[in-house]
Amino acid sequence: MESLQQRFTRHLIGQARAEIRRRGGEVAVFGKNGSVTGTLHLADRDRAQRILLVKAAGWRYYSTRAPQRYVELAYLYGTDDAGPWAVRVPGTMTTVREAMAWLTPNEVVKAMDKGLRVRRQGDVYAIETSTKRDGDGKWDLPEGHTWRANTRYLVHNPADGRKHRPLRLTHPVRFVVQRAYEMGRSGARANGD
Repeated sequence: MESLQQRFTRHLIGQARAEIRRRGGEVAVFGKNGSVTGTLHLADRDRAQRILLVKAAGWRYYSTRAPQRYVELAYLYGTDDAGPWAVRVPGTMTTVREAMAWLTPNEVVKAMDKGLRVRRQGDVYAIETSTKRDGDGKWDLPEGHTWRANTRYLVHNPADGRKHRPLRLTHPVRFVVQRAYEMGRSGARANGD
């Protein structure tokens, strides 16, 4: 008989699976003849931040000409003011802390080390800066993000209709975008969430 904790974990993994699929990610590793060789499981959980690291690992079949390869998929999953989110991180990640460190841009880490104010909205970080550099990086903001300099609000209206609360930034800021792996089989980098 399944314990309450096991059922809750299964529920969390189900929520993560649904969001990863919605974003175009893989939730299982498929072997020869379409057999599943690995499914998502909970690798780590940060209760305070309400973030999960879920992983799937197994032997992936490519074709009769290519040998099977062992692959590991890993995703961070959580919920923020706009609802659920998921980003793909390297399959070698084993903890939420490690994956979050990989996901956080170096510029953000350096700014925090210097004691500068850093705010985040989804995949965009606003780093305290000088008046001269105020608004730098606004041209690199991902689709759906708008910097309204006259009101000092960073607004995010994703194409899927979700809405983040506008982020009010009263001090000069520059913007840095978070980068993660693209969903799917690509090894390319894309905007996070």
